[in-house]
Amino acid sequence: MKRNLALCTSLLAYSLTTSVFAFDYIKGSLIKTTSGFAIEHAAGVTPINASERVLNSLPSLESPSFVTQSNGKKYSFEFKGEFNGQQFNLSEVPTNIAGPENITGILEYNLIENSYSISGRPVKYGYTKVLNGYSFDEISKRHLIGTEIEAEGHTDENGIFVINAIMPKGLFSAEISRDLPPSVQSKLEEEDAWSFYLNTLFKNEFSQAPTAFRHTVIDSPQDPVKPGDSFIVFTLGGRQGDTFGSVNGHFAAGLGRVNPDMSLRGEISNGYVTNGKDILSGNTNFMNYFSHLVQGQNVYRPTYTIIAYGVDSNKLKDFRDSLEESHILFRTQELEITPEFNCTTEAIKALRAVGIKGNYKRLDNIFKGIISSPLYLIGGQARTLNYSLRNDAAKFQPRPAYKSFLGVVLRDDLREKLGAKRVDIVFYPQIPSQRPVGGAALDNLFGALHYLDLYKEHEVENQLSPEDLRPLLAPELDKIE
Repeated sequence: MKRNLALCTSLLAYSLTTSVFAFDYIKGSLIKTTSGFAIEHAAGVTPINASERVLNSLPSLESPSFVTQSNGKKYSFEFKGEFNGQQFNLSEVPTNIAGPENITGILEYNLIENSYSISGRPVKYGYTKVLNGYSFDEISKRHLIGTEIEAEGHTDENGIFVINAIMPKGLFSAEISRDLPPSVQSKLEEEDAWSFYLNTLFKNEFSQAPTAFRHTVIDSPQDPVKPGDSFIVFTLGGRQGDTFGSVNGHFAAGLGRVNPDMSLRGEISNGYVTNGKDILSGNTNFMNYFSHLVQGQNVYRPTYTIIAYGVDSNKLKDFRDSLEESHILFRTQELEITPEFNCTTEAIKALRAVGIKGNYKRLDNIFKGIISSPLYLIGGQARTLNYSLRNDAAKFQPRPAYKSFLGVVLRDDLREKLGAKRVDIVFYPQIPSQRPVGGAALDNLFGALHYLDLYKEHEVENQLSPEDLRPLLAPELDKIE
């Protein structure tokens, strides 16, 4: 009986589509067929029709060259388009998701049975993975007990919901929010939002704090956010606390629309090189990007996110399309991260291509570039130094890139030029675990060379165990604020 119930639930999850803003959405896996590509789901297989531009992306999504999920299962996607008889007209490159089902409710734990439930429904956690000696562990699994949560995953053959991603409910929402942790509230009473979000929030006191919050910083009462409004996202992942090799953090941008219930249908266009976190470069929904048990940014570090409402949806679609060529490269080649090519450079190029620019420095960098031009001929670190002097760090380094867009949304004239009518800022702390707590990302490229040397010495040459490395990390990493 349980098996039949699970099958029915799964059939509904995979095959039932929702019609939102004149599109159909279907969830499942992408497969290759003799005639092209199709969506595989519990109810069957649905062939895909798509433009050549969209079709170009499907081979590297269906079978990426270097990154797979460590549990051996195919990636799940949400497909946007329209049904045409027995086929599905796919309108854009699909979005990576953590699973075909979403549930909300209070996470509960039965100590005697060592079992979890969400508002009475039996649940269990899905696959995890040890990286740098740590994983989404028992501390992680229990940290939201008694809290209203959102979870994404699938139902197994026994009718139990398998959690692949989990986060506090309402953290990403279009509802106005000014409910802040006391430490944040008191600091904002001492200084203005500009100073706090550009500088103070990166201090260890705040970047390593355990409480998530969303703050509506800019509002337009005469033109409130409503269902159907589009938004742009800029997000920064901080440094990890378990390695010297991730001090630069991670930057990405994204987009979405407000749902009828004021929740967000959002995604991050996440450029990511070959990695051990099973992260597939491409468009990924908020739940998967931030809170997947293996692939989620917040498993490893805190994140800072800007949501700016009212930006032209056509411009955002063009940004999404513009970045796809880079995603294909990320998925099919083992690429080296350099100041000229990384997650930040590719996102910035795609944004600039549609006229969305950060608050960059110009003349100062031109002068430095002229002075340092001979360094370019030397190569290696000298060439890197030349590049960094010639270009604003906001064009190639995550934290400066994020701050450059903060400088846009917090300035009236630049925000108006962007077309944003409201701005929310979300701080999402690192998910608790045995993993050492990270913090803010590095703010300049020159400091990165110091941490690169530490990484090579302790983690590459000496290959210290996580236990031996741990006492060396915090004294050095906590200097970054």
